Amino acid sequence: MLDTFGAFEQGFILSQKALDYLMEWNTEAEIASSISQTAQQVVEILVNVPGMTMAHSRDFQRSMPHFTLKDKTVVKIYINPAQVKHIFLADCNHKMVFGGYVGWIHTKELNKAIDNIKKNFN
Repeated sequence: MLDTFGAFEQGFILSQKALDYLMEWNTEAEIASSISQTAQQVVEILVNVPGMTMAHSRDFQRSMPHFTLKDKTVVKIYINPAQVKHIFLADCNHKMVFGGYVGWIHTKELNKAIDNIKKNFN
């Protein structure tokens, strides 16, 4: 009889891609130590979006710049494989100021908030 557990145990080797992914998944972003008045106002808008939940900082690196505010804060967006939209704010030194996400049901409200931020703080 074949020892399937032993065969699995010996044959289970993670690929470099899997190892890289695990390292990235466990890497947290560097957090800003201060926040501008403009960024404070934008955070206030974002935390009041229905369904807003704090995002894990590891997704900060995956987010892409969307636009820059007048104080040089960068608004970054990441949409994960499940199509959940994340928003991050980065200071002028590329450090994370804010990270949040909403479920599908609240994506319209988040998009409205992003449009409002772009219109009033850009």
